[in-house]
Amino acid sequence: MKKINRKGFTLIELLAVIIILAILMTLAITAMSGYIRGARKDTFVTTAQQYANAARFSFVNGEYSADVMPARGQCLVVSTNTIALESGSHESSFGQAYTDNSYIIIFNNTTTGQDKYEYYIQMEDKAHNGFGVLEENTLDGDLVVEKDVASERNFQDNLAKGGTINLFKGTSSTTYEQSASNTCTISGVITG
Repeated sequence: MKKINRKGFTLIELLAVIIILAILMTLAITAMSGYIRGARKDTFVTTAQQYANAARFSFVNGEYSADVMPARGQCLVVSTNTIALESGSHESSFGQAYTDNSYIIIFNNTTTGQDKYEYYIQMEDKAHNGFGVLEENTLDGDLVVEKDVASERNFQDNLAKGGTINLFKGTSSTTYEQSASNTCTISGVITG
């Protein structure tokens, strides 16, 4: 009998390799989409902090009128529409513009002596991604809610002078609670 010189792969072997590669690609894509989602949330928080820093700079430099300056226990609400960032745009990391429910809240938490200001942030984009009122230094990407931020108990809209804001802080990467200060009365609202 004559021996057949066999080179290459059979069709079954090629199909097996293709199936294995498809399974590996599915696993890789699933893992990567989780990382991308996390990166978007972290970028959302970073942008919120940039807005807070810009508002802080304007506040410290006296760019807001004296009649809206918060007295003790009061807060000034600044719409992000009025804040120009040095870099970036007024679009979230989810590719949506921010809504009118995006604010920087400057709270005068002075008990005695010199004024002490704390900064709280609420951000929402047109796809309803974001977070409700949270203390700036407790923000975490895991606190960003996708597609339904208005259902969160710390989300507040229709902020107006004389109204009250409930203040919250992040307690872990995924939970928040009402701040010790609890609430503040709005001394003024700066909108665009």
